[in-house]
Amino acid sequence: MRPTLFIRKVKLNILTNLLVFCCVASLVSAQQTYQESGDEQFKYYTHGMRALQLGLYNEAIANFQRVLQVNPQNAEAYCELGAAYRFKEQTDEALAAYLRALELPASPQTHGVAHVCLARLYHSQGRFADAENHGQHAVAMLPKNPEPFFRLADTYLQRGKLALAQQTYQQALALDANLAPVYQGLGRIAFLQDRLEEAVRYYQQAQTLAPYHAETHYNLGLVYRRLGRSSVGGVSNPNASQNLAEAKNLMTSFQRVKTYNEQTNRYRRRLLEQPTALEPRVKLAEAHIEMGNRKEAIRAYQIATALHPNTRQLYHNLGGLYMQTGQLAEAISAFQRLIALDDTDAEAHLHLGWLHARQRKFTQAQTYLQTAIQRDKNLTPAYYGLAEVYAQQHRFADALAIYQQLISIHPSDAKAWVRQGVLHLKQQQVPEAIHAFTQAITVDENSADAHNNLAWLYASQGEHLQRAVELAERAVALDANAARLDTLAYAYYRYGAYTQAEQSILRAIDLEPKNTAYKDRLNEIQRAVAAEKKR
Repeated sequence: MRPTLFIRKVKLNILTNLLVFCCVASLVSAQQTYQESGDEQFKYYTHGMRALQLGLYNEAIANFQRVLQVNPQNAEAYCELGAAYRFKEQTDEALAAYLRALELPASPQTHGVAHVCLARLYHSQGRFADAENHGQHAVAMLPKNPEPFFRLADTYLQRGKLALAQQTYQQALALDANLAPVYQGLGRIAFLQDRLEEAVRYYQQAQTLAPYHAETHYNLGLVYRRLGRSSVGGVSNPNASQNLAEAKNLMTSFQRVKTYNEQTNRYRRRLLEQPTALEPRVKLAEAHIEMGNRKEAIRAYQIATALHPNTRQLYHNLGGLYMQTGQLAEAISAFQRLIALDDTDAEAHLHLGWLHARQRKFTQAQTYLQTAIQRDKNLTPAYYGLAEVYAQQHRFADALAIYQQLISIHPSDAKAWVRQGVLHLKQQQVPEAIHAFTQAITVDENSADAHNNLAWLYASQGEHLQRAVELAERAVALDANAARLDTLAYAYYRYGAYTQAEQSILRAIDLEPKNTAYKDRLNEIQRAVAAEKKR
């Protein structure tokens, strides 16, 4: 029996194709034409486009060839056929398709697409004169699209026409200021002309826009290496060592990104041979996740779910990535698809509950979270989620009941005891709150929140003040932050230890200098100190 593919779950807690211009630019006009004519070309064309998007290039080629059997004069289909061949790395066939598109009557947009794709292919072959020729035609036909401009500028740069390259890159920037290839090209020109500080700025911008482009890390490292010369024009360079250190860091990051690029390219090559295979696509997604490239990981999982719509773990991972990137509607759709496949999946219901709570759709959130608990009685986050949904609606008694359920299952869950104590306080149930915080400390002597909250409660009640100080000191020792230092200051203040109180609140203010409540506390303490001195 064939072993089941293990798909790692995305834990919830690229080199990108900068423009896929060559394969989609003419689709809209073509669709309109086909829909109006009612021609069967539309069916094959749309099937071909979907296959292109899913990486099913042989299928795409077959569909575009069917279009051309019906209508041999269809220039748009030749453009998309060229794109499919280009993605399969069949350059000669791609060139032939684009050149054929130019021979047929078509709109300036379609011919412009063919020219820019030819320019790109000829550039990759080192045929720079041909690339320049087609690039010039492309910018004339597509004056509002930045890609023809930066492709042409790349060719000018390669041919040493730096002034023309600079001018053409600037034209691309005027159309779109967020194109990494433009900044890479401008950085290269500045480097060649020894304008090193300017080169740094351009390459840094390129790195910001396309952090997974290894060449940018390398080129920026070269600039810093040159900036690290011990002297410039006979004058000592005070920043030499700092620049050399930066160059070293960039060469390290270059190696890391280069390894990532090589790894993802290996998986892409496997997918060229086996486009519907699940394993290399999942490994591609995991490589993107490991690198932090969530955008490309999402794209990999989107294609995987389209090709393998009944593989449940794919939706878990895709939904998790959507959550991490703040795409809540898309995450909801992914998890709803998952529970349509398997309604017993407790974690999917949990995530749907959390997502609806984020949107303040509390009724739906409550339903999903209750279902999650029914599906898995030990799914602790579902109890927390449901209790907090109730708390946000000021249904404190219901929230307390949920935490009580959780504590009955996991009596050593200190956080549940702490949250229960906070909810008791919201209802002025002081003895119950004291009990809850005390229990939290009993089950976890390192719970900073429990120590802090009980200290505050004792101090505000004016009871057990020495114990309040001890608890607050312990909370700060466990995990010092401004809020806990404020509690410590308040406990000292109520205990009458004004010097220690002032020292503690000043530490809190150092951490959060804009917090007016801490400044009010300081004034309160200082007034007490002044009053004591007058006695």
